[in-house]
Amino acid sequence: MDKNFPLSGFSSASVHSGHEQDPLYAHLTPIYAASTFVYDEAEQGMRRFSGKEEGYIYSRWGNPTFAEAENKIAALESFGLKDEKGNALQLKALLQSSGMAAINTLMLMNLKAGDKILTHFSLYGGTEELLRTVLPALGITAIINDLRDINIAEEAFKKNPGIKMLYLETPANPTIQCVDIEELTFIAKKYGAIVACDNTFATPYLQQPFQFGVDFVIHSTTKFLNGHGTSIGGVILGKDIEFMNTRGQLIHKTLGGNANPFDAFLLVNGMKTLEVRMERHCHNAMEVAHFLDQHKAIGKVNYNGLSSHPDYLITTKQMRHPGAILSFELKGGLQAGIDFMNKLKMCTRTVSLGTCDTLLSHPASMTHFSVPKEAREKYGITDGLIRMSVGIENIQDIIHDLNQALN
Repeated sequence: MDKNFPLSGFSSASVHSGHEQDPLYAHLTPIYAASTFVYDEAEQGMRRFSGKEEGYIYSRWGNPTFAEAENKIAALESFGLKDEKGNALQLKALLQSSGMAAINTLMLMNLKAGDKILTHFSLYGGTEELLRTVLPALGITAIINDLRDINIAEEAFKKNPGIKMLYLETPANPTIQCVDIEELTFIAKKYGAIVACDNTFATPYLQQPFQFGVDFVIHSTTKFLNGHGTSIGGVILGKDIEFMNTRGQLIHKTLGGNANPFDAFLLVNGMKTLEVRMERHCHNAMEVAHFLDQHKAIGKVNYNGLSSHPDYLITTKQMRHPGAILSFELKGGLQAGIDFMNKLKMCTRTVSLGTCDTLLSHPASMTHFSVPKEAREKYGITDGLIRMSVGIENIQDIIHDLNQALN
């Protein structure tokens, strides 16, 4: 594709952005399964190591297959956005071995002993465990508040001048809690804090946090970006290109949390269908949410596309569509949930999310098992809560399976 050709649609960017013509003219970027790269002469190697010449050195530092995935994700997260000067927003992405590798690398890029992180209730279990058990040993502590209340957020900054980072996850896992990215970012900037946002649930098709002024976005690319459950991966994106190319790249390559060429290849091909998949995921999720909301066996449905969800208005402000993830509680509690899960015939019993098939899991015993029970319940993660990633199957078949399992 001619790089000067203006792409007006997100789906076109999903297919074409980030691609560099392979030197041997392969249609798709190959899997560069090489640990290291060679030089025409010794001086070339010296120039590359010193940074005087661009080029690949060692796959922990960078790889052509990684680069295509990184450039495509950056193009999607910045699609249609402008920087402070009115130019097309430029982003730098660093591909990681997992979503947790991305979060850990992000933290160590930006934080040191004595710094604090302000975040909110109902985060992914791995993130919560990192904040609760790993970072404190490094002298980095987390302050957890209900950041849906802007006044509480500002009060936290006033009382804790050591807050270096505001960390957001919206929609959050698994209660589908949403926070106002724009308002919270405005407050954080007023107190000199950087802002990072986990955009895994929404994807750049449904939500672009850089539009609201955040500094970093992370994804577990394992989920909707890959879309097929075939690989593990993560990514960090930043808008300070110099920082990402210096401090960011240094921490990235030193920690060694890089991706691998095969997973990057699968990710590139998965992202090409992101828009068409998300359209079907989202349509089905809305239908499922309305079905569950009216079912006599269901006590509560957490879906931010329902007007009854407390964050419905925030969702309509910053998301194109409420998304494909929901959770719900059965009136019969934990045992009813177990019975329901065991009776499913088409939908899949497993953790993770974002694949083509519908996935159901039990957060209290699976994704949030490491979170203390008191904290789980405080965050709304009860023993009877079921999380559902709505797939792209025929909607009648999804609802039929849910209905027979509930009855």
